[in-house]
Amino acid sequence: MKRLYILRHGETQWNKEEVFRGTKDIPLNNNGLRQAEMAGVYLKDKGIGRILSSPLKRALQTAQAVSKETGVNVEIIDEFTDINFGIWEGLTVEEVKKNYTTDFDLWRSSPEKLCVEGGETLDMVRNRVSKAIKILNTGGNESILIVTHRVICKVIVLYLLNIGNEHFWDMKFDPASITLLERDETRFVLKFSNDTCHLRRKAGSYDYKDF
Repeated sequence: MKRLYILRHGETQWNKEEVFRGTKDIPLNNNGLRQAEMAGVYLKDKGIGRILSSPLKRALQTAQAVSKETGVNVEIIDEFTDINFGIWEGLTVEEVKKNYTTDFDLWRSSPEKLCVEGGETLDMVRNRVSKAIKILNTGGNESILIVTHRVICKVIVLYLLNIGNEHFWDMKFDPASITLLERDETRFVLKFSNDTCHLRRKAGSYDYKDF
């Protein structure tokens, strides 16, 4: 692939309420649907040859909005599913802080060391994501769009830039934000990240927390 666009799904109610989502299949809210439509308009003329999406509804709805604008079919890729947050899924940030204080503090300070009961580590996520990326990298020079989740956006960029998972909190991906990496002969180069300029005129635009 020549260019890799990464699109985080639009807003959900659980984003607004600060509820851990993970593998829970939460749909976009009305604002998220508008954000997805505007992302599609922005990406319409970017020469995207493939659209790859997490199977979860919030990502798939976002990908379908881009598909509507570009005419490119959506391919579901299981490896781009959100991280499994185990017993945290469905709990608010405040509930996790109260009931799992030690683990939550570790998540905020050294996320690469955390293993939530019943969930995945960042290394496990990176392993499955990297397998999918390696397969994509054997193709031609078409531009590819991946529609996925906050954690997966971070892990993809860290992996492609050869940066460790300990830098998880050093980047931020807002709902419906767009990131672009370009490949030269030897490496991927980050062109821009967390771009939300396409959302500012019509959709609700918030100063989102990194959640």
